[in-house]
Amino acid sequence: MIGKSVMSAALGFAIMASTPALAQKIGKHGGQTAIVAGHHDAELVIEPKRLVLYLTNHGKPLSAKDNAIKATVQEGGKKTEVNLTVDKDHLVGSLAQPLPKGAIILLSGKTEDGHGVSARFTVR
Repeated sequence: MIGKSVMSAALGFAIMASTPALAQKIGKHGGQTAIVAGHHDAELVIEPKRLVLYLTNHGKPLSAKDNAIKATVQEGGKKTEVNLTVDKDHLVGSLAQPLPKGAIILLSGKTEDGHGVSARFTVR
């Protein structure tokens, strides 16, 4: 019996450790934030017609110009890729229409300094 509970706990921990960073708090631009690559912060602002992504490295803004990050929106069983382009110090992606509550936005790619980005946000 104890062996099963230890195995279940270990499996649960392994699943939690392997999942992308989850959005946790409100950032300075009013978006959801997640810690990515250990010390980078990703702040995703979800507007009716666009997504805006801000990245920081140890609290300092990270240049957006050489980031290779994509956004995938999952809603109602379908996936849509949102192309993120540089706009000053952040990345912006256009949306055809406002995202419904519960839609999931997945970020993946690499920052300009080569760190991997993996984060998950849910439209509230």
